[in-house]
Amino acid sequence: MIQPKQLLLCSLMLLSTSSAVAQHIDILVFDANGKAAVGEYDFISQSASERLVHLARFDSDYTVNNPGFISVLGLDPLPGNQQLRWEFLPLTIDSGPHAGHRSTLLYWDGNSASPEFGPTATNDYEFSLFGIHGSATAHGTSDVEEGSIIAPTPPNGTIHEHLDFFLDDNGDGLNTSLPAAGIYVLGMRLKIAGLEDSDPFYMVWATPEVSILPDIQPAAAWVTARVDSLFVDAIPGDFNGDNSVDGNDFLAWQRDHVALGGDNALMQWQTNYGEGSAATVSALAVPEPEAFLLFTAGLSVLALLPRRK
Repeated sequence: MIQPKQLLLCSLMLLSTSSAVAQHIDILVFDANGKAAVGEYDFISQSASERLVHLARFDSDYTVNNPGFISVLGLDPLPGNQQLRWEFLPLTIDSGPHAGHRSTLLYWDGNSASPEFGPTATNDYEFSLFGIHGSATAHGTSDVEEGSIIAPTPPNGTIHEHLDFFLDDNGDGLNTSLPAAGIYVLGMRLKIAGLEDSDPFYMVWATPEVSILPDIQPAAAWVTARVDSLFVDAIPGDFNGDNSVDGNDFLAWQRDHVALGGDNALMQWQTNYGEGSAATVSALAVPEPEAFLLFTAGLSVLALLPRRK
């Protein structure tokens, strides 16, 4: 039985398309005491280990169906008769020339001495995964992007599904022009009814060029060092997505309070005010939570008073 751990730092393995097929190494999904968990399963040796950083390589047409997704009897399989789904996660760069950049698809050309991940060459890049009921795409946005269905589970909770991954540089679904050579990183999370969502896990993709393949090792080490910080769930009340709840979020709520959830969202902002990695008071005149509640209560009273002509 696989025991859940916060993080397993295991040796990095280069996965070219040919070696992945020969070894048949898939992404293992299992039930870790009521929570979906992710690991690595070698189908040939039938051995398993926990892993949050998975390596892969595109073939010449930038479409590949490895690694697959697997849940195995004897290794805490998933709940039966449910749909295993995924979502793409926005990742935030914490250092280097692109520090602060947030996107569902990161890119490094491999030309620097150490990884310097940043945005893709243009905003038209798309990374798609084709599920059994339709595809979903990481468009390079700063929001969580809902995926589709990886596989429905049978009554015994086992799956073995290989889906198509595809990288496109201009959104046309063709290879009339090719993506820039280098390393691409995306984050994913798995969801299935009956279990808590999985922790974020990451895929590090090398383009087909032979000169790029060695770069996957430092890239994977860069991601492994950041598995707990590349993606952080939004704090309730963090309306602008900067991982802190402060006066700037109140301004965002003022601008579009209906779309952000109205009064209930404002209560979340009040409850979590000051939370986050860099919560600061805006330089603008933004009321403190308690003062704001008094202010809005005063407005409500004034609205009930009769008007004089």
